[in-house]
Amino acid sequence: MKIIDAHVHLYPEPIIEKECTVSEEPVNDLLMNLSKKITKNNISQAVVYILDEKILSQDITIPKNLIVSTTVGIQKNYQLDIKKASYKNIKILKILPYDQKIFRKQYPKIRELAQLAKDQKMVLSICSTYGSKMIYDTNGVELATYIKKSVDLPIILAHGGGPKIFDAMSISLDYEDVFLDLSFSLKYWWNSSVIKDYAFAVKKLEGSRCFYGSDYPYVSFKESMSYFLKFITKYDISDEDKKQILTNNFEEFKKRYL
Repeated sequence: MKIIDAHVHLYPEPIIEKECTVSEEPVNDLLMNLSKKITKNNISQAVVYILDEKILSQDITIPKNLIVSTTVGIQKNYQLDIKKASYKNIKILKILPYDQKIFRKQYPKIRELAQLAKDQKMVLSICSTYGSKMIYDTNGVELATYIKKSVDLPIILAHGGGPKIFDAMSISLDYEDVFLDLSFSLKYWWNSSVIKDYAFAVKKLEGSRCFYGSDYPYVSFKESMSYFLKFITKYDISDEDKKQILTNNFEEFKKRYL
């Protein structure tokens, strides 16, 4: 079966500091190595998140089986970064409320960023994991809701919201262009009640608008698929919904927005 991985990272080790300075590394070599790795793992295409906006000033060669997403400077220069991304035909911008320290008082600025992204026919991917020392200071699901009230552009809720999966699901039920990727969370929350909630959400959405993702290298390709298949089996998710999550939903997303 064809598989699309909607969430991988460029740097091959789970080191956030390296990811945020990856422009100092041989980026084209990393892209080529990642391209070969996803092929080796029977993945036909992957969205690769690059968490360093400085690569927008570099010449990069994107392999055909990768879709590149980048961050933009939140505190400054995001207008210029969006123009650079558009020029490079990068269609997905990544927002990381925790790592970029986006608090409620900054939401109006992110709304302005979202409007500029919409003007360039881009998509936002917002990290929606829940936790860390700033557990009550940042909230990707809340930020997405704030944006959608006034800016009509597609949003991917990366990682599906963790314990806030019901909030993420509810937004997706109200907005047909809000999507959930299941990366990282299936493994992290396995054996907790959260996983049952993910199954409820997938069924409530009838298998639509959910994307498979690994979060490589934070979860290996092999582990991610193993947990996904256990999830599908344990909660009696249909073969049709399985196919939608692994392939069809993202194929349709590409046709409409990328």
